[in-house]
Amino acid sequence: MHIHTTHRTSGIDAVGSIPWGSHFCQFYRTEADLAETLVPFFQAGLDANESCLWVTSQSLDAGRATALLAQAIPGFDAYVASGQMEIVSISDWYKPGDKFDPDIVLNGWIERERRSRALGFDGLRLTGDTIWVERSGWADFMDYERKVNGAFRHYNLVALCTYCMETCSAEDVIDVCRHHEFALTRRDGTWEVLESSSLKLAKEELVRLNAELEDRVESRTAALNAAVRARDEFLAMLGHELRNPLAPIRSAADVIRALAPADSPIANSSAVLHRQVAHLTRLVDDLLDVARITQGHIQLAMRETSLVDIIETALEQTRTLIDQRGHSLRVTLPPRNVQVMADGTRLAQVFGNLLHNAAKYTPNGGAVSIAVHIDDAMATITVTDTGAGIPRDMLNSIFELFTQLPRSLDRSDGGLGIGLTLARRLVELHGGTIAAHSDGPGLGSSFSVGLMLAQSTVACKAHDPDELTRRN
Repeated sequence: MHIHTTHRTSGIDAVGSIPWGSHFCQFYRTEADLAETLVPFFQAGLDANESCLWVTSQSLDAGRATALLAQAIPGFDAYVASGQMEIVSISDWYKPGDKFDPDIVLNGWIERERRSRALGFDGLRLTGDTIWVERSGWADFMDYERKVNGAFRHYNLVALCTYCMETCSAEDVIDVCRHHEFALTRRDGTWEVLESSSLKLAKEELVRLNAELEDRVESRTAALNAAVRARDEFLAMLGHELRNPLAPIRSAADVIRALAPADSPIANSSAVLHRQVAHLTRLVDDLLDVARITQGHIQLAMRETSLVDIIETALEQTRTLIDQRGHSLRVTLPPRNVQVMADGTRLAQVFGNLLHNAAKYTPNGGAVSIAVHIDDAMATITVTDTGAGIPRDMLNSIFELFTQLPRSLDRSDGGLGIGLTLARRLVELHGGTIAAHSDGPGLGSSFSVGLMLAQSTVACKAHDPDELTRRN
């Protein structure tokens, strides 16, 4: 069994799109009624790569059906020659041997659908006229339609059954509507769709539930947006409140360091105080920057800037921590004339955060590197370490606000979980990309930032490709 969930174009304006498995009917009075609906019905099917089968009757015989389709559809003969379109008579399909066997006919539709898909078509579109059904066999045929209505919904089938109003009583019309999803009939010159009361109720309930769901989504979205705004306002307030005491604390630490005897316990305590104030200042500055970005209050001073100058500034900011941890540092840079269109201070902050994390989450005596690779109009800057690594399932979420590695991985060095969020958002404001890579916990990690080169650098590279050869 093979079901597509996509809808199919019926080709009939009054019907519109319908799903696979649709089984509906049409009441007609004249040949013109049949031609008006069945020609566009099959034209839509052929256009949609569906196999098409038209079982005709004396109401509109095979010759007339062929002529109508050939007139309306360019290249119709090719569809017939390829087997995509077939027109047969009632006697060849419903009553071979002059006897109607409902099981044989039903299985014939299903087998034709399977064969159509095996030939590369999306499914089967069919119609069959019922004018041949005699009064004595009406109940049996309605039972057949009931089985069809249940069976077709499991296959890539679209079926339109046609009933002549001249041979149907009022009771017959009710029977037919009961065993089809809906009926198509002409009233005052316009085709209209007749639906059963249960179908109407189901559609009305679906509309009601959809409206209710949209209201709930809108309400939840508004509540979520309000919560995000409140969070951002709180972060901004918290950052400012934390920052205010830092200046006097730093001044007091300077006084203590100036007055303390060298190598005394007080001097050592002063050094600890200075380091922790610097650490707290970094956290608060990151917190304020995240708040500014989320509130749209940050502005970049964009200009052509040497990528080497930016990276060297980041190295200056983090060299003390790298040396304290006893890490080896490898730096691979391009010539100084490689430039990017950027806010140099903000990009230095990005690379400073990446280098700081690399040093912090790598055990003492590890290795940290930063390397630049130039390819066409793109610069890729990669910061690599031999540290704690990142679980594979966190490689994307690690950039989300307040996300931290498990404590077993980051030891006691975990921050607020905002540095990588800030790095990603600043890179995105520059039109760049950032991605994390790691083979898993304990296997180190690398962060790659992609940035477009400035136009002047791209032009220089086009003029002299060797000019931007990487240097160590």
